[in-house]
Amino acid sequence: MVLDDRVVNQYCNMLPQEIRLPAMALKDEKHWAVFLYLMETGEKRFGEIGNEFHYNSNNDLYPVLKDLVEGGLVRRYLKEGDEKTDRRATWYDVTNLGRKYLEILERLILPGPIPENKEDKMVIKVTGPYIESTTYHLEYKKKNIGAIY
Repeated sequence: MVLDDRVVNQYCNMLPQEIRLPAMALKDEKHWAVFLYLMETGEKRFGEIGNEFHYNSNNDLYPVLKDLVEGGLVRRYLKEGDEKTDRRATWYDVTNLGRKYLEILERLILPGPIPENKEDKMVIKVTGPYIESTTYHLEYKKKNIGAIY
């Protein structure tokens, strides 16, 4: 059975791509593991990530990192000065979106009170009938990451 691409696109286009991409980037346990490793440890070079996961070749790790970057959850960059010593020294770190995305999932799934901070407020308007506004102040691993949605 093959789904009709026109119908699939019709429904997918009900949400902006910016909302769909982060969810699509975390498509399996490998993606989740690398994402959570970066959340836990902070910025890392490609080789450091590979060493942690005992990768056999760049072809094992690169597609996972590429998906996370394309989903907006992780950023890929060169540090100033690195290009002079090693042009291949690519760094990866979780973005603010990545931190907030995980926090939202935790808040939706895990029980517990949500702390309030009336000073922080941000609104996202989603296409369709849903508009949500909140004044939630969030923290992750003792780091203040600010207000979300």
